[in-house]
Amino acid sequence: MKENPKDTALRKDMAEGRLARDGFLGDDHRPLLEIVDADKAVLDAMGVTQEHLGQKMRALMEKGLTGMGMEVASGHLLVKTEEYMGRMGCPFKDGHRAAKRNTTLTDIQSGKSLTYSDLSIHLIEKHGFFQGKGSPYRIEPEELVELLTQ
Repeated sequence: MKENPKDTALRKDMAEGRLARDGFLGDDHRPLLEIVDADKAVLDAMGVTQEHLGQKMRALMEKGLTGMGMEVASGHLLVKTEEYMGRMGCPFKDGHRAAKRNTTLTDIQSGKSLTYSDLSIHLIEKHGFFQGKGSPYRIEPEELVELLTQ
């Protein structure tokens, strides 16, 4: 699949060191649309929408805030939200600026955990972008769905 010229400029901004130290693509060289489409196909197969995931992620982040840096229980999950100073802009240049926060979810039974940022919530919910393979903040859609829907 050939990349849209508009996406080529966006891909450049998503590279390591441009808008974020580690970038958003990792070692994934697929066109952006192909990355998004592949993850959407996973969500479709699992019967979940990106909007639904974003809403659940945001609700859990907010629950984690009540613990003031300590883990809090939410159903089958332990949730810990840590805040840092500053904000990060959306690489899709839609004007969204997310607080620098990380939320870690840990399944009480299995011990599986997953960490995401506030920007990741926005990227998934509004753009269907789980980041490129090899990116430190890449979230595998299957893992996220499984953790949130147990």
